[in-house]
Amino acid sequence: MMKKHFVFSYTNILIREIEKRKYFSLLRKVFNIFYKLFVNFTKKKIGVIKNLDNQVNSQKRNLSLGKLFETFNSDKGLILKTYDNKKIKSHNYAIFYEKYFKDLRNKKLRILEIGSHEGKGLAAFYYFFQKAFLIGANINPFQMKFYSKRIDEIYIDVSSKKILENFRNYFKEGFDIIIDDASHNLRDILITLPILFKKLNPGGFYVIEDIDQFKVFKNLNPTNEELTPLKILKHMHDKKEFQSDFISDEDIRYLKENISEYFFEKGEMVMNEHNISDIVFLRKNG
Repeated sequence: MMKKHFVFSYTNILIREIEKRKYFSLLRKVFNIFYKLFVNFTKKKIGVIKNLDNQVNSQKRNLSLGKLFETFNSDKGLILKTYDNKKIKSHNYAIFYEKYFKDLRNKKLRILEIGSHEGKGLAAFYYFFQKAFLIGANINPFQMKFYSKRIDEIYIDVSSKKILENFRNYFKEGFDIIIDDASHNLRDILITLPILFKKLNPGGFYVIEDIDQFKVFKNLNPTNEELTPLKILKHMHDKKEFQSDFISDEDIRYLKENISEYFFEKGEMVMNEHNISDIVFLRKNG
């Protein structure tokens, strides 16, 4: 967790535990925080958590985004190496990121990835967007395996509207690209979109990965909602009227008025005979 965001992150971790009424967990996190900070500091010192700024590698800077995703073993690439060292076909989102972002590669951008996990995707973006400032937001801010002067880490819990609103209000500057690769839970996707879309700069992109995995992962849609995030966005694109239990009518109007372009794409990962690689790029009015 970066020092500059420590107070925000730690405060909101405790707020979330109080929201969930997990008071024992709250006490545990109060006492464990300094131990985790020490472990994180030590891992950086001995190189377990790698400083990308010290790995000046011109070859990586010239790689395609697809090759960068594979280099860092991100599931955004075509090939993913599993924990038992097997290679499997992954989402192959790289072709879509390059399609929509190739003209942004050398621009000064602010990029937020929600659900950056170990930071493999961020590490690839670090080399691809060489002038960008990157923020990785995680429910566990100690997961990151990479750090840099151009990368910040911060806490977020996309299941809490309060935490999402605190997060949005915390940053004075907006973002040029926001990527939601967090829980993939139906409700979480829908409450996150209108809150953080308001933090997107004019002309910016809001990306939702793995937006329609509910046929395979039933736990991501525990109430078996018929109106999924993908269907909602297609209704908005087609100017169809609808109502959602998770997005207010006011937020629906806001999104309709502020999304200028919708791009629906499908990657290549298949599980239980279902393609689980739907990804959506939303462009904000410029």
